Amino acid sequence: MAKLSYKTFSLSALAGRGGSKSQGDVDVLPQYTGDENSVKGKRDNQPSSADYLLLKVVASFSAIGIVVLLVYNILVGRASVPLEYTEHAGHTEHAESSGTPGFTSFLDRETPISAFAGKTFLKDNIPFIDIPDSLIQDVYYYRWTSIQRNLRYIKEGTGYMCTEFVHPVGYAKAFGSIDAAAGHQIDESRWLRDTSYGDDYIQLYTRGPADALQYTQWILDAASRRADVTGDLHFFASQVDDMVRLWHQWDHVYDKAAGLYYYQPVWDAQELSLPGFIADPNGTDWDLRKDGPDTFRPSHNAYMVANARAISRAAALAYNESVAFEFSKVANDLEHAMYERLWAPEQRFFMDVIRPNNPNLTRLTGREQVGLFPYRFGIGLERKYAQPAVDSMFDPQGFLAPYGPTTLEIRDPWFFATRPDDYCCYWNGMSWPYSTGHTLKSLAAIYRSGTTNVTADQYVQYLRTYARTQMKNGQPYVAESHYPFTDGWSADGWNHSEHYDHSTNNDDVITGLFGIQPQQDDRLVISPIVPDNWTYYALENLPYHGHNVTVLYDEKGSKYRQGKGLIAFVDGKNVEVHRVLGSPKQSYWISVPSPPRKVPADAWVNIAANPTGPGQYPMADATYTNAGDYQFKAIDGVLYYDTIPDNRWTNYRSPNLNDTLTITFARPRKMSSVTLAIFSDVARGGGIDVPSRIEVYGSNGVLAIVDDHTTLLRNDRNTISFGREVETQFLAVNMYRQQNLWVGICELEVWVPPEIGPTYHAADAYLTGGKTSVIYDNSSIAEANGPVAVSLGSDSNVAFSGIMSKGGKTGLWLNYANAGNKTVDLSVEVNQVPRDTVRLGPTGRNFRSTKKIYVPLAAGKNYVSLRGGSDSADVRLQTLTVS
Repeated sequence: MAKLSYKTFSLSALAGRGGSKSQGDVDVLPQYTGDENSVKGKRDNQPSSADYLLLKVVASFSAIGIVVLLVYNILVGRASVPLEYTEHAGHTEHAESSGTPGFTSFLDRETPISAFAGKTFLKDNIPFIDIPDSLIQDVYYYRWTSIQRNLRYIKEGTGYMCTEFVHPVGYAKAFGSIDAAAGHQIDESRWLRDTSYGDDYIQLYTRGPADALQYTQWILDAASRRADVTGDLHFFASQVDDMVRLWHQWDHVYDKAAGLYYYQPVWDAQELSLPGFIADPNGTDWDLRKDGPDTFRPSHNAYMVANARAISRAAALAYNESVAFEFSKVANDLEHAMYERLWAPEQRFFMDVIRPNNPNLTRLTGREQVGLFPYRFGIGLERKYAQPAVDSMFDPQGFLAPYGPTTLEIRDPWFFATRPDDYCCYWNGMSWPYSTGHTLKSLAAIYRSGTTNVTADQYVQYLRTYARTQMKNGQPYVAESHYPFTDGWSADGWNHSEHYDHSTNNDDVITGLFGIQPQQDDRLVISPIVPDNWTYYALENLPYHGHNVTVLYDEKGSKYRQGKGLIAFVDGKNVEVHRVLGSPKQSYWISVPSPPRKVPADAWVNIAANPTGPGQYPMADATYTNAGDYQFKAIDGVLYYDTIPDNRWTNYRSPNLNDTLTITFARPRKMSSVTLAIFSDVARGGGIDVPSRIEVYGSNGVLAIVDDHTTLLRNDRNTISFGREVETQFLAVNMYRQQNLWVGICELEVWVPPEIGPTYHAADAYLTGGKTSVIYDNSSIAEANGPVAVSLGSDSNVAFSGIMSKGGKTGLWLNYANAGNKTVDLSVEVNQVPRDTVRLGPTGRNFRSTKKIYVPLAAGKNYVSLRGGSDSADVRLQTLTVS
């Protein structure tokens, strides 16, 4: 790399005389360790004593008075920098506020979230509610903070994902992904106003490196239902080829004779469940008991039915009739096999069937909660199947418990009400939010089918039990699993599974309680499941088809003063509410305009994110870091403001009055602002708070100064504008602490418009391999300022993401240098599928282009990986170009 002192900035650059530093130059940020040198805030636009100190230092470098004047103008002219408190996660900066056109403002948007961090995210993204049940309502608002904590920005081009644990676990896959609850996460996050969260996450599985075979999952089904919320059917249909590829990854666990899929229960996300105890009744084989034998399960096969129907729907939307027909038949055949093999008439329940040593496919006799899952996917809604399910849900010897439902019927001999040892995860009795989310959706589907005697009061009873379960120390909280009869979490690892993102709650409130039933066309069906004695409820500014929908129910018209009964608004305007004729339950519909056209590449990207840490760019460094913190946590894409679990950089206990956090990019980048998610724990009795002053520096000097700490938001994003676009290879954020306090950053972000080609820099890609590295190379012509290339070893993988295309065969070529005397081959993978090979012939030290090859790119965002290199020759990659 260029010899940049990226911890610091040059004093000559402050004077506007930027340029390359010579090797060995060391420039030091002004670091004041005594009270007499502390920086004072400016008043009346006058320079502080620190400004005069800097002016004197610069003056010592030059006798030309204009230099001093220029420094003065730079420092003083940026003394008052406007802060932008808006989300940059997606392609718009939302400005929802009281009275803003397009939104209604009937509800209090401050009090319900007053106790939470990250209020900007919540105000910008979530629908607000008002219901008579304060417990359900409090948990609803809390659960949005659980989603917020578990949204992780991976890298430019890749974008966002949802994590299950706030701290990735060892068995997680790419970037900490775990597919077991991905369907839940897509269901829950589909109601966020910024659609980039879900778009990115879905494509991490359909086209990216996330593993959709680790656990059973219903990701494709969730993507289908999400399309009805966003209205972006084109995005959903464009994934059909990738969806078919994911489907066939399961071929090896399909039993053709049985017509069903099998998996060990541990990989159905349910270890220590009934099949394992049946297979190992005497406890002699821990692995068999824990993992369970290969089993045909109602859960797994229902997921596959739903995924097949999602593929069929996507294919129909893409006008691929043959694939649509094929997967419709696959789904129907699989559902038929479930009725034939898994439905037990004598037990009136969907049952597990152990596969090994069971030629007659005899069903188990114990009823598990997984037998309730199929109904949510439209399976078994006829009375003969659905009524027994309802009966079991409300049977005190079935699944009903004070903190239930339970994962195994209470009457079963293998039911455990407590854990017998320290192992975390028992699925033979504990109450798991993962399963409760499924069960609530099944109960809502059964209710709306009108085929059973279940009532709205019973649905709310289950929802309220779920809310009561999600508490700890009198506050809303979610972890892994809960005791069914005791008010305590049975799996709740310290600094591990807090705010566990493994289930839905808010999707159940929105689609179940409020009855929001998204449609493919320009309608919204509203079918509430509320008790008869509720006299009011409200769901405000729900994102739907790119519009904002508000639904009010006011029995007497005195609560919201908009009239009596059910009232609806779209983009702030009152719309007519129609009755749905012939519906088994009271339902309504409203018209919603067609979704506005969405440009696939308009989501801004965060170029500061580094999902790996040391060894990848951007790099993070600091003049002081507390021993319990880590500077790379400020750019790892994970953002939450808790004391524990922890994820931040701080200078806690630093002897300095100011310290600098510096982010260095692989190459010079253009930007116009930096966003700081500032940590503060003073309200919790800690010693960290907002800085008294912030100075932001780049390659050519000062970019911005904020010297009024009262303008900074605690535990929230603060965007500092530079007032212009600049190009810099680093950002140095110099923060001065308040007296007897220190400073902390939970995340530093740099949001810029995406680079949409046709040329993409290898230095910006995700790089893996023992010898893969970004190097400074004077012969590179990819960058006029700070030329870089990527050195390739035999195990290198240069993974590009965000490669935009209209779809179809596309030309691709590389710019590279090969100093060896042998040709080096790189394999080309597109969306995880090997497509071709690029040959890198010898070039000496010069860079040249390869021959163009043609590979199929999908419409929208693509992942392109280049694998290989040389351990003996110096092979360098500069750019990838598509056209």
